[in-house]
Amino acid sequence: MPLTRRRANTQMSRPTLDTNRETNVAMAGTSAASTDSRATAVRRRFSSACKALLSLLCVLLPILATAHAKAAFGGRGEQRDWYEFDRLVGAAQSLMMAHPDDAMGASQRAAAIAERHKGVPRYRHAAATALWLEAEALTRMSRIAEARAAVTLAAQIAANDGRLTKLNGDLALSRARIAESSGDYASALGNYQQAGAIFAKLGIARSQSLALLGLGDLYEEARDFDRDSRYYREAAQISPRDSAVALAAANNLGHVYVQMGRYDQAIARFEQALAIAASLRSPIFQERTLNNLALSYARVQKLAEAERAANRSLVLASSTGSDEEARLSWGVKAEIEYRRGDLRAAAADLQKVFRGGDLKMATPALRDMHEIAYHVYRAEGDLPLAMAHLEAFKRLDDQARSLAASANLALVGAQFDFARQDLEIAHLRSAELERDIKLRTSRAQIQAIVFASFILTAILLLAWIAWRNTLLERHQNAIAQKNTVLVKTLTERDSEIERRTEVESRLRLAMQAAQQASHAKTHFLANMSHELRTPLNVIIGFSELIRGGRVNPEKTPEFAGDISQGARHLLAVLNNVLDTARIDSGKVELEDRVIRIGTVVDHALTVVGGRYVHPGKEIRTSGDTNILVRGDEVRLRQVVINLVSNAVKFTGVGDLIEIRVERTVDGLDMVVQDNGVGIPADKLPIIMEPFGQVESSYARSQGGVGLGLPIVKSLVELHGGRFTIESEYGRGTIARLHLPRERVVDSDSESTVALAGQAA
Repeated sequence: MPLTRRRANTQMSRPTLDTNRETNVAMAGTSAASTDSRATAVRRRFSSACKALLSLLCVLLPILATAHAKAAFGGRGEQRDWYEFDRLVGAAQSLMMAHPDDAMGASQRAAAIAERHKGVPRYRHAAATALWLEAEALTRMSRIAEARAAVTLAAQIAANDGRLTKLNGDLALSRARIAESSGDYASALGNYQQAGAIFAKLGIARSQSLALLGLGDLYEEARDFDRDSRYYREAAQISPRDSAVALAAANNLGHVYVQMGRYDQAIARFEQALAIAASLRSPIFQERTLNNLALSYARVQKLAEAERAANRSLVLASSTGSDEEARLSWGVKAEIEYRRGDLRAAAADLQKVFRGGDLKMATPALRDMHEIAYHVYRAEGDLPLAMAHLEAFKRLDDQARSLAASANLALVGAQFDFARQDLEIAHLRSAELERDIKLRTSRAQIQAIVFASFILTAILLLAWIAWRNTLLERHQNAIAQKNTVLVKTLTERDSEIERRTEVESRLRLAMQAAQQASHAKTHFLANMSHELRTPLNVIIGFSELIRGGRVNPEKTPEFAGDISQGARHLLAVLNNVLDTARIDSGKVELEDRVIRIGTVVDHALTVVGGRYVHPGKEIRTSGDTNILVRGDEVRLRQVVINLVSNAVKFTGVGDLIEIRVERTVDGLDMVVQDNGVGIPADKLPIIMEPFGQVESSYARSQGGVGLGLPIVKSLVELHGGRFTIESEYGRGTIARLHLPRERVVDSDSESTVALAGQAA
């Protein structure tokens, strides 16, 4: 309340202060009137703009609502179509290597979905993606002309999209592969370079590595081993964590080193590729790599290692059913047997290589096998068969050399074209640079003239500004002097208002504290007068009857007991008041000793049972009452007596009072629970304060000054514990006191020593 009133008073005093300030500033010569007129004009313009905006919104809102409804109506079907499109694209990509015909079917269905949504922004990218996948499938099915047409159309659609995406790089990569398949090495070179540049710009490392691998393949066919090995190494460096790229790069580098005659380096690369293929769990790649490794071992006369690699390849080929790799493995074994001098075994292996085949229709993959067959059959004396294999070898070797020469010539021509284009670009840049120099010279002259004019204008402007500032400074100085006096006056007035407000707040707080103290005193005197008057009346009344001899002698002991009970009640009230005073002043000291918790409970039941005898109330104990604790026995008894007596006071006939002893992880809990009248939730903080009581007829009929629970809380806290109370009105109360672990005597030896020490 005091803080609220202070803010209210401050706010009430401010408007007058601000008005006086404006008046004084106006008296000092400010232009307040002109400022108000400008503010009024601004407010009018703002109001007009708001009205126009409101009118525009009234027109646009119905249109936007209609458009939103149409979009929501058709959005669900379109969303399902695009979900199916994405699924078909993923299916086509997963089927591309093993089942290109199925991949083409999936891509065609995806293209049909895209055609149904030509009006959406996603259409161009989706249509181009479907055509690209169709071209990839056609390429793998050796339908090169159809693949070229599909990828050309996809590139046109993607170019009209106006964005540079991964699809542009994928299309360039597809064009390069198609051109390479058809022998157009110049076009393949340009497209591979374009794809690599796109992927590098977009930051797609794996696709950039694939483009570099394609460039390496081109230069390997042209037998430019320096360039192809450089491209393979770059591909592996760009995607070091991509196992597929690393496998392709290592295997291709091994082939390059074999053709260069550097077999030790080839073996190292093939072993690296074999480890990667094993980690990928790819038997096909392991077969091919083992054949390459076996052939390289054989060329350096490591025949045992070569035979082990060839045998491993044959085992894998039998499990995968790869006839081509099995033939290559038998060919490698034939070379191993030839180098060992076992011509019969070598000839037997060669029969497995060329079984059922026409030597005139031999494939390039068996070129080296024909050379081995020539040497084996020549050594055996079978010259016709040896010459047939030699002719097959020469034919395949001539084809390879011719292909390498044409590829080399095409690549050199492409490089020459690139160099010529670079030269033309350099000439164009040189001419453009000359024009830029002339333009800059002319621009510099114009800028000099403009700058001179600007300087002259600036000088005149500065002179006028200086004259104007002189006049303004004079007026401002006069206004500043008056404003200084005004600000000083206003500051003093603000300080005086704040001081008075603070003084008023302090007085209000002091008055409230005094009222609270007076209320507490009145409450205390009322409770004490009630608690003292009743037993004193009993004591005085029965004493006068006994002294006057008007009491039946048989009733004298009963009356004497009533007098004693009243006196003990007075003594208990006074002891509670004194305990509260001592606890508040910090004069209560605990006398720690080891005691059995059951002793405290039994004593409390004895005292309370003697003081309150109410038939129909059951007091029950549970838990381990043999637990030993270290504490002040008198104070703990006082705590339990207060809690049990409260439970007895506020329970009726047939109610249950339960005293539980519970061992917890961090100590010991003693719980006094009853199912009596209970305490309202909003009254729980009140009863924990000294002299705090619940105002009800039932509570007043039970008496008490409101010190029992505060004393319990203070004594438990002196033991290092805590006291909590939970209650629900009409359901009962749960009072829980907790003693910490250091107050509990755990081990038997410790308890025996403690009890023995007390006995001594």
